[in-house]
Amino acid sequence: MFTNKYPVFSRGRILKLEMLDCIRDFPKDIVNVHINGYANGILIGCRLSVNDDYIIISPGIICFDEDIYILKENYKIPYTHTNETSVLKVKFIGEDSNQDFVSYITKVFIDNDTNVYKDEIEICRFKLKAGAKLRNNYTDFEDMTTEYNTINIINSQFAAYENSTISPSVLKYFAKEAFKYKLSNPLDISFCMQCLQSEKAINKELIISYISSRLDQEYEEYSNERMYKFLVEILQDIKYNRGEKRDRNYISNKILLD
Repeated sequence: MFTNKYPVFSRGRILKLEMLDCIRDFPKDIVNVHINGYANGILIGCRLSVNDDYIIISPGIICFDEDIYILKENYKIPYTHTNETSVLKVKFIGEDSNQDFVSYITKVFIDNDTNVYKDEIEICRFKLKAGAKLRNNYTDFEDMTTEYNTINIINSQFAAYENSTISPSVLKYFAKEAFKYKLSNPLDISFCMQCLQSEKAINKELIISYISSRLDQEYEEYSNERMYKFLVEILQDIKYNRGEKRDRNYISNKILLD
């Protein structure tokens, strides 16, 4: 049955172990219910910025094997140029316990191995030329995957129900650019509104359903990179149809004499 139990602290009462257990368990119970069924990935936050020779990860929460890992303050990690693809990863090491606490430990590191293993998630990747600096400001949606000197977040894992999904920042870039054109397709408008108003990751099934309907193709599982490429294709189509719509309006305003 549904319950809501909390301890009563008042003068003269004896502090019982059960009361402390209730304080300990209540927050964890709330979290467990909230993330039940969620796949591994960033749950919220963990935004990236670049300062001098450091990548900075902002505070955030990661979900891994239905446990949460909290970053409470900015984390700086130095980067160097290698002219090869490097991946910023979080590795989940496991449990560390003593008489007072049980901790679940992680390691944040940059790896030249582009494979992401079962005990890791990807935060971003980049390929840096000698003498260059990293950037995470993009000129447009397609610029997000520029090969050199650019932080690429396309393959970053974000936690959503049942499946990891693509970063909400990627979808916001898509929606903002799409809205620069006068959208007429209700499907585009609905999807872009969803992308702009959601601070959390959007379910992968919804994204793939939109892509399948928009491009008139069979529904199938896609990687983050494949979804991004299809979104680029849709954005190109939106731009093209904008021009087509303008031409049709021009023709409809003509007076035709028979």
